[in-house]
Amino acid sequence: MHFERKVWQEKSFRVAVMSDSQLSPFFWKKDNTFERNLRRACRRFAALSPDVLVFAGDICNIASKAAYARFRAAIEEAFGEKMPALFAIMGNHDYFPRPEIPALRRKKFVKETSLPPFWHYEVGGYRFIGVSPDCGSLFRGYEKIGAAMREEIEKAVAASGERPVTLITHNARPGTVYGSDDWGDKSLDFLKDYPTLLHISGHLHYSLLDERSIYIGENVCLGTQSTAYVEMEKGKANGSVPPDAHDAAMGYVLDYSPAGIEVKRINLVTGEEEKKERRLFIPAKGGKERLAALKASRPLPPPPVMSAVAGVSETKEGRTFLVFERGESEDLVHSYKVVYDTGEEQLYFSDFYRGGARLGGQMRLELFGMKKGVYSADVYALDSFGRESESAVHIDGITITKKRRYPLVFAPDARYL
Repeated sequence: MHFERKVWQEKSFRVAVMSDSQLSPFFWKKDNTFERNLRRACRRFAALSPDVLVFAGDICNIASKAAYARFRAAIEEAFGEKMPALFAIMGNHDYFPRPEIPALRRKKFVKETSLPPFWHYEVGGYRFIGVSPDCGSLFRGYEKIGAAMREEIEKAVAASGERPVTLITHNARPGTVYGSDDWGDKSLDFLKDYPTLLHISGHLHYSLLDERSIYIGENVCLGTQSTAYVEMEKGKANGSVPPDAHDAAMGYVLDYSPAGIEVKRINLVTGEEEKKERRLFIPAKGGKERLAALKASRPLPPPPVMSAVAGVSETKEGRTFLVFERGESEDLVHSYKVVYDTGEEQLYFSDFYRGGARLGGQMRLELFGMKKGVYSADVYALDSFGRESESAVHIDGITITKKRRYPLVFAPDARYL
């Protein structure tokens, strides 16, 4: 498995990062949500003039000429003559529908993108390594490529000294970014041995607006979410794919300079930067002490606070909503806990994953899974770290006319085939 090498001479440069477009394998007369999301994401990035565009895998939902063609078209139409260098890798979906024959899927990737599946590039003195999984496994996608990958990383680390080395894989190392506890790849455990790595991964779909998507531990890791739809942990009454999850594409802009790397989270619906106050700056120098300094520079914000103003309940056509003032937090409120007068408790995702500027002053939370009846409840706010507000909003007269299950909807017109 050969790593292609190139060198670009740039003193300072901008890198845009996204992943998981999961495009349909067939040509349709009209593009669907996932393709529209990708096209819009490319336009938003084009307005920010990146020099490099990183795509961390799962271009296709099922590998096909049609999906790759639409991927290329989305990038070309958005950027035109100002085309950035494309640094892309494969994901597990790019091995489907026959993941047992990986060599043919890699051959298709090369043919349709003109990109190698494994590469080692240098831009402005910074090293970038991209490693596609060696198969379609969700959890052990790097076993066969692991030894070659380690060798390439060690070359880059030795050549870079204290400078961070940027590694792009599709799968995430377990126990790092938000979602890696559920979907992490154990064959990447060895990456903990390289403290100068900036590890960027796709695959998870967990919102990058959750503070846990930026991990500072044995090295620095970034979870990239997805342009297609958000999916997060199970256990919430409004589903692991929460409402309007298809309308919440996010990505990163990384500004590289001789001084270091500035990490910005970009809302690919609005084109605006999210959480400016929580930007991450990774110095080019600092050695092992850099990680400790980075962690110290990102203290936990105060826990969220709920308003003392009582909320109301609305019922219409069998649907029941709780309407209340949003919890206040320096971090976005990640979820709400509803505690009923019966002693029952439910957890719901807030709509934080859509971005701060799109949320408005009130939360309108649809209830699921409760039996028919009339209830009172207290609503508490939780942040990304699971810390709960001491105060709660009280709501009386919550009328459930029929028990409703949450409908799992990836997108209104999602096409996997």
